[in-house]
Amino acid sequence: MSTTTISPTTPGKLYDRSFALAFICNLLFVPANTLLVHYAQWIEYLQADPDRALIDLGYITSSGVIISFLARPWLGQMVNRFGSKNMWMTGYVFFLAGFLSNLFITDVNAWLYISRGIICLGVACVFTSSITYITVTTPVDRRTEAIGILGISGFLGFVIGPLLGDYILGNQPTAYDFQLFFWTGSGSILTSMAILFFMPATGGNRVKGTLSLRRFLTTVKKYWPGSIVYVNAAFGLCMTVPLHLLKKFILDESLTAPVFGTVGFITIFYVIYAGWGITIRLLVKSAPDRIGRRKVLLVGIVAMVVGYISFCFITPVRLWALIIPAFCCGTGHGLTYHCMTSLTLESFPAKHRGTGTALAMMAFDCSAVVGMPIIAWIVVVAGYNAMFLGIAATVTVVSGIFFYQHGVR
Repeated sequence: MSTTTISPTTPGKLYDRSFALAFICNLLFVPANTLLVHYAQWIEYLQADPDRALIDLGYITSSGVIISFLARPWLGQMVNRFGSKNMWMTGYVFFLAGFLSNLFITDVNAWLYISRGIICLGVACVFTSSITYITVTTPVDRRTEAIGILGISGFLGFVIGPLLGDYILGNQPTAYDFQLFFWTGSGSILTSMAILFFMPATGGNRVKGTLSLRRFLTTVKKYWPGSIVYVNAAFGLCMTVPLHLLKKFILDESLTAPVFGTVGFITIFYVIYAGWGITIRLLVKSAPDRIGRRKVLLVGIVAMVVGYISFCFITPVRLWALIIPAFCCGTGHGLTYHCMTSLTLESFPAKHRGTGTALAMMAFDCSAVVGMPIIAWIVVVAGYNAMFLGIAATVTVVSGIFFYQHGVR
């Protein structure tokens, strides 16, 4: 790897070479990750019973995230010790191994759980490393903006990944389609790995000592950021639908039209969601640092809650209602994530930023670990509308507690 280093404490301009390469790497990684919004089709292909497939999806997704959740305390410490660039590359290796291993799976068995777990471990490592890299290589007074602009590559991935998946799989995918699906995602990861090789490494102090859960807990206790951690968990719950359940919702509710078809319908959602999320983040990119992160966060949370309530109005004869949750949830994502992450990380010094990022991502993962099986059960027992309203209510309560404690300033 390149031996060029940059100091985490050196002030300078935000949009430099290291930021540009990080943006491109993320732009290539996220489409491979968001291809997995079609993972429900892979489970349905392997499991003939639709209801059983939904339950399997919940358990497989949850078990995969459990692995990454349990690994994050050590991942955060390893980022502190070995550097975010090195751990970023390690995450790519894990993701690639898990992604390609699906080519050898022919039914729902233990190997499917293991494969998903390795993928989730790779995702955990990549996101912990990339966010840490950005927060230690950008000016302190523009950190929220840096996280937000890097997140634009994630929004673009939300368009590219689902679109590629739609194009490759369609409505009735074959074994060949799934082979192409997994090879396409792997090719994107390999390209991103090649670019990451030329990225400057972060310099500065590396935290030494044993890698242990006790050390992680001690650091978290010392720099505990407060109830913003629970807002991370609520946001993670919001992301379970676009990441795991939206395609299943569209197929199960027969949300098709002669003009679009099922394929076009989900693609339109992601185009609006991500396109508007990018637009609003660019329009107000300096607002969090200028007028206050909590104010911007509050607007984003309200938009997300309204978006989830509006999912209930989508029916086969009211397909136009799709644009409401797409715009509202895109607004929520565009205004929430970078503010929430910046507030979580501000109490952690640079040398422990990997631990802070791991804590934020653990809170995010917690929603999938606990929430996915419950959400899948709610859908089977009470339907999708009950699930959408349940998520909206949970986010409202959790966010209300945070703003009651900390106010809006």
